[in-house]
Amino acid sequence: MKKKLLLISYAIIAVFAFSSCKTIAGAGGTNNEVRVSTSGRSTNEYDLIPVGDRITYTIDISTPEGAQKLANISLDDAKRLAETEATRKYNCDRLIDPRFDYLKKGKRILRITVDGRPGNYRTTE
Repeated sequence: MKKKLLLISYAIIAVFAFSSCKTIAGAGGTNNEVRVSTSGRSTNEYDLIPVGDRITYTIDISTPEGAQKLANISLDDAKRLAETEATRKYNCDRLIDPRFDYLKKGKRILRITVDGRPGNYRTTE
């Protein structure tokens, strides 16, 4: 009986000893409620200003470069490509009122032409 009482008392002491060893993690300081705003707003406004006369740009499969660009491409992608190439060639930001003309044979695009007015963005300050 004494052995059992002694084992129970050792077990109770061990439980109290282990439960009192708590680790407290965290950061201290005078102001723990610091919040950082991660959202931003931009109030810049831009106008698209026409620059110069209408331009025309054509990609045709008769040239090796044009054949490579128009190989296995959809019509929407060909329109985007023609518009992008035209803006690079004529050094403008966008084409105003772009119009597309294309020639297809089956699903293959043989030629695509874009014309439009070059435009550049300017801030409204």
